[in-house]
Amino acid sequence: MKFTSKRFLVYSLLITLIFSSLIGCAKEANTTDTSTTLSMEDRLEDFEYLYKIISENYPFLKVNERVNGINWLEQKEKYIKLVENSNNDTIFMNNISAIVKDLNNGHTHVIDKESFKWYYTVYTNPKYKKSNKPWSKVFKDKTVLKWYGFNEDEFENIKSQGFFGSNAPAFHSDIIIPDEVAYLKISQMNGERVEEDGKEIRKFYEEVKDYNKLIIDIRGNSGGDDLYWMKNVIEPLTKEKISVGNYIFTRGNYGKPFYKARGMKQSPISKLDKNILENFPQEIKMDFDYYHISNRTIQPKNPIDFDGKIYLLVDKGVYSSSESFAAFCKDSGLATLVGTTTGGDGIGIDPLFFSLPNSGIVIRFSSLLALNGDGTINEEVQTPPDIEVDSAIGYSYENDKTIQFVIND
Repeated sequence: MKFTSKRFLVYSLLITLIFSSLIGCAKEANTTDTSTTLSMEDRLEDFEYLYKIISENYPFLKVNERVNGINWLEQKEKYIKLVENSNNDTIFMNNISAIVKDLNNGHTHVIDKESFKWYYTVYTNPKYKKSNKPWSKVFKDKTVLKWYGFNEDEFENIKSQGFFGSNAPAFHSDIIIPDEVAYLKISQMNGERVEEDGKEIRKFYEEVKDYNKLIIDIRGNSGGDDLYWMKNVIEPLTKEKISVGNYIFTRGNYGKPFYKARGMKQSPISKLDKNILENFPQEIKMDFDYYHISNRTIQPKNPIDFDGKIYLLVDKGVYSSSESFAAFCKDSGLATLVGTTTGGDGIGIDPLFFSLPNSGIVIRFSSLLALNGDGTINEEVQTPPDIEVDSAIGYSYENDKTIQFVIND
């Protein structure tokens, strides 16, 4: 999740990490046991609704063309034939999943039965009733609940497991070279361990505050909760206020209630300074309707007075909330990014959800086109490192080229 104000802003990508293995490459949605209840007319109507939502609201159609060579809108007839070849509801759901996969975005996919339980539990959480209302409305729809055969008795069992499936610390700290190089590995931005891990991470900072180099390794970290890195990395390490602003653009009107619930104020593209607009990718002026300037400011909190150099190790596995962290570090200059280009799509609020009217199949999709500080599209170019080095994780510090680069830098 990606809430946009105070706790809601940084509670943000809570769900993303839960399903990093499920949704990063969106597994086939064949775990929902559905009998043949839909007519062919129902299925075609559902597809048309999907096509309409995506064509009017999805932000990365042109990016998909450039990066993957897929003009999704022009595949309509192919997709209709795929739907017509769906002999039962299970095949239909799998075919809808395949159609959505052609959009090639890790946040955009069909929700399967297992992941539905988690999403439902998080987005219907009474604690965030107001800010999650549009999301909750999708999951509480009667047609949706019937399709997924969801039983509310499963709530307590799901919540007892923890949203991230583990209550173990989400970090590992070490000394690579005494009095010189310290190492902090963050494996996930676990929103349930912000405070608990934060206490131990701060103790580590105090221990190494006079070191020359601090390595923060987020390679393979597919996201979680922005609050984790804001509270446990930025606040203790920065000595002054840091602010980073990003332009965010949207298409269509489906997302309006979602953005309003998160306090994301939008303005028509026509009100954006033309000189600024001319410097942005052409599709923004041609295909988008609204813009928002996301300003993220982080104040130091009892800083530990670290004067050494901070290195952030990144790779393609850095996604969602971790991508947000990498982009923030690069745009603010807090850390030197070392490794390979990240996975992208980490700036803004949670992805949106909609359900198909006849079946109740739920689809998640990214709705925001965010620009990096240099005006490039984050989803397209992600966050390139300041220093490109083989980012493969070694079985020891000595065999890890990224770590060895930092040691010798």
